Amino acid sequence: MAESTDERGTVDYLLLGHVTVDRLDDKKVAMGGTATYAALTARNMGARVGVHTSSAYEPGLIDILRGVLVARIPAEYTTCFVNEYSAGKRRQTIESVAEKLTYDQILPEWRNPPVVHLGPLCQEIEASLVNRFPRSLIGVTPQGWMRQWDETGLVRAVEWADADRVLRKADVVVISEDDVADPSVIQDWAAKARMLVVTLGDRGCDVYREGQPHPFHSPAFRSAIEADPTGAGDVFAAAFLWHLHQSGGDWQTAADWANCVASFVVEKRGVAGVPKLADVEKRWRSGTRIGARVGAP
Repeated sequence: MAESTDERGTVDYLLLGHVTVDRLDDKKVAMGGTATYAALTARNMGARVGVHTSSAYEPGLIDILRGVLVARIPAEYTTCFVNEYSAGKRRQTIESVAEKLTYDQILPEWRNPPVVHLGPLCQEIEASLVNRFPRSLIGVTPQGWMRQWDETGLVRAVEWADADRVLRKADVVVISEDDVADPSVIQDWAAKARMLVVTLGDRGCDVYREGQPHPFHSPAFRSAIEADPTGAGDVFAAAFLWHLHQSGGDWQTAADWANCVASFVVEKRGVAGVPKLADVEKRWRSGTRIGARVGAP
């Protein structure tokens, strides 16, 4: 049974996935996970956000997710990742994993939101959930379906077993180019997806749409000096999905807007980098883009 940390009610943006405790290079502990970064982003962009998650009791969770509705499946341990960066590469280990998440656990009043974001981190939700929200805009960040870990917790990439099912059903799938070892996989997934968005770090993103032979490229917005890249893709995804919903489907502007929002998160450690709407709007009006826009040939 989910424990709610706030008043119950309907939500605009529903996130499913584990919140985490992240240990950074300097051993500092911070709350993280797709659910945390994306929830804060959607909240700051004006959405009423609900997070369906599992964790142990974490006093910092309520403080960090202030203004977000949280339904928590109690667990003995909170999912814990250790992220170590060297020369732009990440070495990741898992110390603990919370409980699985299922559709039946979701609060009844949360089962028909305008936007649903499936954000697995460690195989904690089933791919079949993509079929359970027929009236919602469904976005997926599938990285948690593409990782396994050994007895020491060292994370390794694995094939995304349910890629075909999810790509054909989800309205938007957002991945990083770093999520795949073989770039040809991106072309294969793009051919099957309704919309596949590939983030490219400081090169922006490419948007592949069903029936279109070439991707749309959106250049990145210039950031200040990078402090911590963790969470940038999750922030991008939430900004893209919420703008896509609000605009009635303007995916090109959604890509540009998401690049602008994501440009902030790398400037600070952890969730402190998730920007306020006013700051995004200022950079949107006067920020510098990296490179010229490239349209479809």
